[in-house]
Order: sequence, then C-alpha cells, then structure tokens
Amino acid sequence: MKHRNRAQSSSLFLLELILAILFFSLASAVCVQFFVKSHLLSRDARNLNYAVNECSGIAEIVNASDGTADALAFIQQLYESAKTDGASSIRVYYSDEFTPCSPADSSYSLLTALTEEDEMLTADISMTETASGSPIYQLTVRRHLQRRPAHE
Repeated sequence: MKHRNRAQSSSLFLLELILAILFFSLASAVCVQFFVKSHLLSRDARNLNYAVNECSGIAEIVNASDGTADALAFIQQLYESAKTDGASSIRVYYSDEFTPCSPADSSYSLLTALTEEDEMLTADISMTETASGSPIYQLTVRRHLQRRPAHE
C-alpha cells in the first residue's frame, strides 16, 4: 500500500514541476518580446535623431545661401560624397553609423530638392532608408531671397 501512495505523490510532484516550467517559459517569452520591442524602438529613435540633425543642418545651409546654385555649392563643399540629381537637387549618402559614404555602401540617403520661384527659395529635404525607400524624416524650408541691386 505504501508503494502505491509513493507513486501517486511522485506523479503529482512531476505534474507540478511541468506546470512551473510551463509558467516560467511563458513568462520568459513575454520578457523576450519586451526586450525586442525596446531594441527596435531605440534603433528607430536613434535613426530619427540623426535624420533630424542632418536635415536641420541642410536647412541651415539653405537659409544661409543666396539661391539654388549657392546652396548646392555649399552642400557639395561640406559633403564631398554628395551627388547632384539634376540642376536643382543633391543627394548625400550615409552609412549605418550616419557618416557620409559612397552610394554603394549607403544605408540612408538625404535628398535636397531646391526650387526658386518669385524671390522664394524652397528646399524639400528628406532622409530615407536606401533599402526600403521608406522616409525617416522630411522637412520643407522656405526662404525669401533678397536680390541686391547692381552697383553702378
């Protein structure tokens, strides 16, 4: 009789142990999901921070320029790896660490499209991921151009 009672208690202990392992495995799966989500949020916040900084820097260059040609020349001077996309736009390529690089090694690109109309210089600045083409940050800057009269 005692032998049969001992078998019942060990099977009950085994069932309790299985339930405890199941509970801890479910809890650990939830914790892993939280860690993955926090990592993705941190990465996206880092990318957004760099994108805002770079777009703001280009916006300051546009605000300091005297027109489309002047702004393109300033950007080309500061970013040697920048490539012009036509007469009024320029693209700067960035690596994973947000350092300027060649188009082949890029993970991100910053496109600045300039238009000059009625004494108003407009710059549409956007930072995108190269692989997916999804925008990270976009900024539009408008500046009134003051034309200086020619000295006689």
